Amino acid sequence: MKIFKIALVNPGPGEILSKGRIIANADHIYPPLGICYLSAVLKEENYQVEIIDQAARGFNLYQIVRWIKKKDPDILGFSTLTASGSGISAALTSIEVKKWNPNIKIVFGNRHTNHNDYRILEKYPQVDICVRDEGEYTFLALVKALERNQPLKDIKGITYRESGKFKRNEKRPLIKDLDSIPLPDRKALKMEYTGSFGGLEFAPKGFTSMVSSRGCPYHCTFCYGKRTVGFRTRSVENIVKEILHLESEGYKYLNFVDDNFTVSKKRVIKLCRLMHKHKVDLDWICEGRVNQVSKEMLKEMKRAKCRIIFYGIESANQRILDYYRKGITPAQSIAAVKKTRKAKIPFILGSFIVGAPGETLIEIYNTLKFAQKIDIDFPVYNLLGTMPGTDIWDEMVEKNILDENKYWEEGVHISDIDPGGVPTE
Repeated sequence: MKIFKIALVNPGPGEILSKGRIIANADHIYPPLGICYLSAVLKEENYQVEIIDQAARGFNLYQIVRWIKKKDPDILGFSTLTASGSGISAALTSIEVKKWNPNIKIVFGNRHTNHNDYRILEKYPQVDICVRDEGEYTFLALVKALERNQPLKDIKGITYRESGKFKRNEKRPLIKDLDSIPLPDRKALKMEYTGSFGGLEFAPKGFTSMVSSRGCPYHCTFCYGKRTVGFRTRSVENIVKEILHLESEGYKYLNFVDDNFTVSKKRVIKLCRLMHKHKVDLDWICEGRVNQVSKEMLKEMKRAKCRIIFYGIESANQRILDYYRKGITPAQSIAAVKKTRKAKIPFILGSFIVGAPGETLIEIYNTLKFAQKIDIDFPVYNLLGTMPGTDIWDEMVEKNILDENKYWEEGVHISDIDPGGVPTE
């Protein structure tokens, strides 16, 4: 019986060079947990799976195609994002792979496909199928169907071609019990990662990331997370089980890459106390909202070895915060930072965004001045960008400011298209 082989690629978040090559240009690269979860689910069903992080390895187009040819898979999957440009990287790789083997099935997944499935299939005939939303069990069902040469009409959560037409099957329900998903197959990456953010290196070796929850209950206009998945959490026991496993594997640093780690004070406190009870010896970082942290929570986080907390402060201007629907105030940011200092968490990072539609030079100056004044260790500055799936994208399209056909693959900075704002330069 023929062995059915699957290869999964985290594409380089690349820039296209004059020769058409792709190179990795990410400021910070974390382990691609998405394809690690897929690998774990597939291996439970005894499939042969190979995965590679093209972004971390810095493979160009020639190198990644050579790797794929060597593995010779029946199915080739790509984890694609819009803002990083990895969707374009994956598409260019797909073109070359199909020249080599027209029979290979190429599948795109991750957030780029959620709002661009038709566009991807229309522009790139080399791509056969798009997996939407959570991919673990959708992709497993797809692999089984392709292996058995069965029709795809009953597989929830996919978009594909049939008789020259696009078919978008019904949405697959969210995975309610996150504890039921096997731990991600990090070993299959066959490489080590360092932890850095915005030029700040916090983990020279022994670094990885993990998720303790999925989704976010908030509705920020610049974020597509709320449209992708509803907020669900793993049990604290299941989280600590994975942490202890990571510790036994020699990891020293951990980044919780949840969309919002601090949603529930009760959950965070319970988790930190359980980590302390098990004498977890991993330094870790997380992202949090300034209106969610409390003295007790921060105290327990520090005791459980939280080393860095990254707050989404975003702006010094209430008008801009309200436009983003952040649900916070500058005063809450100041208070959260003060609480964090008192808890003696070593490093505080803050995110700041400029370039909102109609944002003035004075408002931008206020934010930059606020970022220098507030007692954080490291400000991270961003130009506001938008992409399909965000409320700002929809607003710009409705106002005829944004051409969807021009920007859907990579997104765009608002300052590049908004006639009423401050130009990017």
